[in-house]
Amino acid sequence: MRHFISNLVCGFIWSKKLRDKVRTRIRFPQTREYVRYVRKFARHMEKRKIRTLVGYGCKNFVVILNDKHVFKFPLLTDGKEVSIREKRIVDAFYGISPIRIPLMKIIPYKNIYIRKYEFARGTLLTDVKPEIIGLHEKHIAKQIANFLYVVGKADPVEIRDLKSDPNAKPGFLYGWFQKDIWQNFMLDTKTFDITFFIDWEQTSFEDFTMALKTASHNWDKFGYRGIMIELMSEYSKLYFGKH
Repeated sequence: MRHFISNLVCGFIWSKKLRDKVRTRIRFPQTREYVRYVRKFARHMEKRKIRTLVGYGCKNFVVILNDKHVFKFPLLTDGKEVSIREKRIVDAFYGISPIRIPLMKIIPYKNIYIRKYEFARGTLLTDVKPEIIGLHEKHIAKQIANFLYVVGKADPVEIRDLKSDPNAKPGFLYGWFQKDIWQNFMLDTKTFDITFFIDWEQTSFEDFTMALKTASHNWDKFGYRGIMIELMSEYSKLYFGKH
């Protein structure tokens, strides 16, 4: 019944972000409790600015506190497996990645596992106008290429069991890879340095090709048509210059 009501109500809402929020509030009434949890966490703080977001596919309910703490509450599962896996990956790459990774902590709460992150300051790449990105695409692409190269060629022993083949070795466009590279970079819009890379839960040891095609397709839709060409040029220089 909640699904029916949420679909009926959301049929009259034009904004996707607002639709997701309304749909989540109707289908998952526990989100009110999750906001109360964060308010309780902040009870000793002078400032208590709270914002809420809905994760992709309404899988998570995200509460941001004071632009400093990010709480991710699972909606469809207890979140234990994905939390532990992401924490292992984040810990393994924290000292390796050339782009900063938000610190992460797992908090068991009743029957779920909350992921608490350091707030990643910056602006999402996809929230910047394409004409502005176009002026800085070479600088941005060079950073992404270096990120793909360094993370891809790494083989941290502590997460080798997460590979489908523990004996697999990194190679050209093959290795540890975060699939959502087209949208998970945070930018400093004054320098166009990438400040953070967020959401490591989908990271796996794999071939990059299909995800890069998806990134290229999405960047094209947003109007960022030169980034992939520059990225592949820089990545190839890095890889073949050292192998």
